[in-house]
Amino acid sequence: MIHSMYYSEAPTFAILSIEHLSLLLLIFLLAGLFVIRPQIAFRYEKTIRVSLIVTIIIQQFLLYSWYIAHNAFGPVDALPLYPCRINTLFVLFLLFKWNTKLFHFTFYWGIIGAFLALLSPDTNGLGFPNVMFIQFFLGHAALLIGTVFLAVIHDYKPNQAHLFKTYQYSAIYFLSILFINEWLGSNYAYLRTAPPTPFLSNIPAYPYHVPILVIMMFSLFFLVNLLYKVVQKTKMMNKLFREI
Repeated sequence: MIHSMYYSEAPTFAILSIEHLSLLLLIFLLAGLFVIRPQIAFRYEKTIRVSLIVTIIIQQFLLYSWYIAHNAFGPVDALPLYPCRINTLFVLFLLFKWNTKLFHFTFYWGIIGAFLALLSPDTNGLGFPNVMFIQFFLGHAALLIGTVFLAVIHDYKPNQAHLFKTYQYSAIYFLSILFINEWLGSNYAYLRTAPPTPFLSNIPAYPYHVPILVIMMFSLFFLVNLLYKVVQKTKMMNKLFREI
């Protein structure tokens, strides 16, 4: 069983197949549940918090044990420099100790990063029961659900200042990763080669795709900020009507 988990080469499922859509539905429903029924997050806060912490720790162990098992633990791909890897560690930290300033960045990247990754999984082409497949979905599900959970529990209200601060930090991150990729020959943040997704099949090659990816991410951050405000306003209106 252990050998199959680390060395099986079963191909992953096709994007937007029944299997893929079923997983997406399950993960998005779990994350959306906290928004629709926030009382669940408060009622079972300790259980949810501990479950997310354990899930992230298991995911981290599976990821790096796979690298070690395949003698691939090196700076080109194994460093925690991908946006989702960084923000998964941030969520883990925030589950132990809340920090509003850190969450400004994690909120946008956690939601959009996890959403895009789950929409177009990059598991090295490996499917279940390979560890790379399991850790990918565990990690990104925990990132998305954990981000929404923290936002609900701490009554987080993003605003324009938070959004523009995220733009600033993200720009610094992208510039740093460009230099790191040139130095290591790596592809962190997919800035040298676009993500393996049919949604970007016609995107230009490096370096011309970099500004496109950055603009796309910043636009999605803006959309998340807008949608979250709409959700908050809708909840306030519903509360007002119930009190009338």
